[in-house]
Amino acid sequence: MRSSNPRWEGSHKLSRGLASSSNPDPLELTRALIKIDSRNPPGITAGVAEFIEEIFSSYKTKLIEKVEGKPNLIVEINKGKPELMLTSHMDTVPAKDALLNPVVVDGKLYGRGACDAKGCIASIVHASLSSIDSSPECGLKLAFTSDEEVGGVNGLGFVFDKLKSDYVIIGEPFGTDRIGVLQAAVVSADIVVRGNSGHTATQDAKGGAIYKASKYIIRVVEEISSISGDYKEYTAFAEKFKEIGLELEFRGVNHAVFNPAIIKGGIKRNVVAPECKIECDIRFAPWIPQEKIREILAEDVDFKINGVLKPYGLFVDDVEVEKDLQLLQVLLESIKSKGLKPYGVCSIGVGDTRHVRKHKIPAFYYGPKGHGLHGDNEYVIIEELYTCSEILKEVIRRFDKKFKEE
Repeated sequence: MRSSNPRWEGSHKLSRGLASSSNPDPLELTRALIKIDSRNPPGITAGVAEFIEEIFSSYKTKLIEKVEGKPNLIVEINKGKPELMLTSHMDTVPAKDALLNPVVVDGKLYGRGACDAKGCIASIVHASLSSIDSSPECGLKLAFTSDEEVGGVNGLGFVFDKLKSDYVIIGEPFGTDRIGVLQAAVVSADIVVRGNSGHTATQDAKGGAIYKASKYIIRVVEEISSISGDYKEYTAFAEKFKEIGLELEFRGVNHAVFNPAIIKGGIKRNVVAPECKIECDIRFAPWIPQEKIREILAEDVDFKINGVLKPYGLFVDDVEVEKDLQLLQVLLESIKSKGLKPYGVCSIGVGDTRHVRKHKIPAFYYGPKGHGLHGDNEYVIIEELYTCSEILKEVIRRFDKKFKEE
């Protein structure tokens, strides 16, 4: 496969230099990946896939593609059972062209995809190639996927329906002492508020739909946001995690959020609107009952649910807890071996774990720490790239040892 992406062609010489190395340096690899344009939309990953494929030219590789121009690259490092998959996504969010030129400042590498998630890819590549000398007996497979930034259906969702592994670690920039173990429930909904219509001169705007909708939005945002960290069910969850030796950390603005993302209403400037439509995104942590959210949303409005994503993670979905704990223990021991104290993270954001865990297979997030993902100041901490690689190398070693003994 040869990409027509001009950003890829400009990085091709660098790719050949990296590919000729026995194991590319994580910082240089991340730099090169940033330069290859995979902004989504349109999310063309052909250039990144070819770049990585050249690095693994001596291994069995496979490209599988659901959408043209968005291939997913599979690399078989070692065949065996059980099989561990290390995976991360090649696409990034949109950015101005300047962010495709990586810059190093004060121990941080800036650029689009620096932490989300090209730094994760670099750590996975380096750790995998560093593990070959230890001759693992268990299976080790890598998957570099497309379209995570728009749901992952064409990426890890497509890959995992065809090529399942027994345990999965997904590269996301949580930090080398953090493991992403839980993600929130998400509801996409349309809410329609109705009111009295009439001419501005004769109909009080307070009876109209837009005024009513504004009051509704303010009330719902405040009430849902007030479901705070001392919510009694959170304590129960935190205790559950403490029992397995992992402190639970919550990551998000609140334990529940209501975002009235798009508001549409009105038919004419001098007419009080009869109807106002709110397209909203509702997210809430696994310990918050759906009934509590419904109770707050309930009012004299028309409510249409467009989609529901249930919470995924340890203790909340259909994956056997015992299997989850097997993978989690390997991660915990590997992090501790580098002198770090591990924490479990519940995120209000969501990612690719659902595409794995729906198959009842353990999957957690892990990757080098960064900041500003999706923003103009996105960066990855350079030291974290190397630490993450070392810990993933330890994960591979301990995974192999654990299951050989069993």
